[in-house]
Amino acid sequence: MKILIAPNSMKGSLNAFDFADTVGEAFLACTSDFEIRKLPVADGGDFTGEVLARNFNAQTVSLYATGPLGQTVASKYAISGKKAIIEMADASGMKLVAMNELNPMIASSFGTGQLILDAISKECEEIFLAIGGSATVDGGMGMMEALGFKFFDKNGTELSGNGRNLGKVHSIVKKELPANLKINIVCDVDNPLLGSNGAAAVFGPQKGATSEGVKELEKGLENWATVLEMHARRTLQNIPGMGAAGGISLPLMAFLNAEIVPGADFVLEQLQFSEQVKWADLVITGEGRIDSQTLNNKAPFAVAKVARRFNKSVIAIGGKVEVEASEAFDGIFSLVNGPVNLQEAMQNSRQLLFNFSSQLARTIKSLSR
Repeated sequence: MKILIAPNSMKGSLNAFDFADTVGEAFLACTSDFEIRKLPVADGGDFTGEVLARNFNAQTVSLYATGPLGQTVASKYAISGKKAIIEMADASGMKLVAMNELNPMIASSFGTGQLILDAISKECEEIFLAIGGSATVDGGMGMMEALGFKFFDKNGTELSGNGRNLGKVHSIVKKELPANLKINIVCDVDNPLLGSNGAAAVFGPQKGATSEGVKELEKGLENWATVLEMHARRTLQNIPGMGAAGGISLPLMAFLNAEIVPGADFVLEQLQFSEQVKWADLVITGEGRIDSQTLNNKAPFAVAKVARRFNKSVIAIGGKVEVEASEAFDGIFSLVNGPVNLQEAMQNSRQLLFNFSSQLARTIKSLSR
């Protein structure tokens, strides 16, 4: 039997490559009769940059950047030909800030702009920008500051890029950037910029915003969008996905040749995933939590859509699973088979996954006789 193993990362425990390797090892330990192919996937969230970089055999570029709170951080991105693959979290991510220090009022996406600027200096003409895991709600103001844009309040005072200054922006001095630069913003959510499902209301509290901070960020983003739309001469704030990563897509679409692309579908297209599914008899996918949110075109759901298109069975494995997601798969299974707390499950995720996959492999071997 031909098995295609195509998981997303299991946030906080296993990345997509370790996930795929562990399942593959368990199946081959059961019998060498299985033919295994591993193709880790992503949807704009954790590890998307690495998945794309390995797919394109891209070379890593290491550099120091300005972190979300102004600290110097060791960062990186990848280059393949004229293409740059940038993960926002590597310069402006929550992983770079202690949980008790998260503060979207002062956090800046400046470091992400530095990565983009470095890619431009190396003559890249296309950028894949994965925006999951950000610590900012600055509307991309910090990023644009790093790219050479300047912002002023109504008194002509220059402003630095952060969440608190969004509501003060009155005018912008633009910086000319290469006209042939194309940016694909790889996004795993479709939240609007403003409102109850917007950047401030939904993601602000996750990044440390108080209730008063959420209100201030909402007003700031509204002002920011109004100023940018005057420059772009088109409406931007209602585009699906504009609320992701604190609204970072807004200035990229206002001033550059940028487009928000649905993360999972975009990544699978880059991986030429359909060709791999045609080869397989069975597809195995998964991620940390498989629930109703998975059906909002998260990576496992996108994998299942392609598998179903070619009439291939698909099984999903998660740390936690909920019945609401079962309609998308031929089977969903939790790798946890008994009472265990979250911390213990995450610490032992590799062994738990191997144990479950061994049981699954034995079952499939028996049924295929």
